[in-house]
Amino acid sequence: MALAEIEALLQKTLGLRITSVSQSTLSRAVRRRMIALAIDDEATYVQKVTASILELNELIEEVVIPETWFFRDKKPFEVLNHHVKEVWNKENKAFLRLLSAPCSTGEEPYSLAMSLLNSGWPASKFQIIAVDISHRSLARAQQGVYTKNSFRVEDLEFRDRHFQEDGKEYILNKEIRSKVHFRQGNLLNPIFMGSLGVFDVIFCKNVLIYLDEKSRSQAISLLYKQLVSYGLLFVGHAEAGLFMNTQFIHLSQPQAFVFQKPRTTPIKTPPSFLARKRLPPDESVEMRFMKSQEKKFSPDLTVAKKYADQGRLKEAIDICEANLHEKGPSPQAYFLLGVTRDASGETENAVKMFRKAIYLDPDHLDSLIHLSLMAERSGDINSADALRQRIKRLQESQKKFDSGFAEK
Repeated sequence: MALAEIEALLQKTLGLRITSVSQSTLSRAVRRRMIALAIDDEATYVQKVTASILELNELIEEVVIPETWFFRDKKPFEVLNHHVKEVWNKENKAFLRLLSAPCSTGEEPYSLAMSLLNSGWPASKFQIIAVDISHRSLARAQQGVYTKNSFRVEDLEFRDRHFQEDGKEYILNKEIRSKVHFRQGNLLNPIFMGSLGVFDVIFCKNVLIYLDEKSRSQAISLLYKQLVSYGLLFVGHAEAGLFMNTQFIHLSQPQAFVFQKPRTTPIKTPPSFLARKRLPPDESVEMRFMKSQEKKFSPDLTVAKKYADQGRLKEAIDICEANLHEKGPSPQAYFLLGVTRDASGETENAVKMFRKAIYLDPDHLDSLIHLSLMAERSGDINSADALRQRIKRLQESQKKFDSGFAEK
């Protein structure tokens, strides 16, 4: 009975399918934690792990067994390199953001960094975010020290170039390590994932097969939101079938299971929410607003957000501007304008909108997060770090407030 309760807890927390973790594996993990805590009774341990997030994390560390190596499945990296040379180089793309989730002990994100550099993409023009739920795996990844077990491919030229041999260990050089930024978090947490921003490339391999149906659907939806238009998603061979009835486009590449997000802005947009007829190009925002009032439309920010999510950016912008004209300045209106301007490629205007939102509400978390990501994307690492520290303090303050409120 105790083991069943722990299974249910892990399923709720990680979205794990019960059958994906064998009874013997879970039993051994629980036994190791009970020994570590000097607990003899399983029921007592269930109470402990249910009440303590710290102990739950320790149990997760015992259950999650990392198994990876450098350039595991060579073909996806070849497809990525081809895309870099044939698409992004020709488009003169300014900057690439990549996500490796889960990243385990770091072999995959470091392989991505080496692959991009080998393809000729400049180190100053990309950044890799690597996510995992395991503190232990991330600690190992950040050290960048590996043994022979992490090198299982035949061609080890990359090891000779990027690692320094030290006895039985291989130490990754600083240049590669500096291109990967590790974050601890849950792939199924929409707040955490949203805080990471959007990416041109996502590697999410061999994790969805372990999730239950609900969690799997949630993860696929989050991955879709995290990709830019035409962004690439690489998954494991056993997971490719999960994407066939989704919005993703399957790219036919032998031995590489890659999907692409389609253009999110429709080519043919419906008539504007605020003006049913096509407007002349010189018609002002004020005039559009007056027409909207005559037709008794309400500039509702909820509708603006819905349109923005659908890629109907012009309509979302019209509504936000009309809302500001009618109801006066508000952080949420400026934030939505920032999001839509950024999605439209108007970076400078987007920054101005986010700053206006923060001026009105210094604790406007969403605007702070977007500004930090835009700073990071532009290569302004110092500003991005300063904003992240501000976000961290704000989140910690909110947690303390919520905790104090709950106690009352």
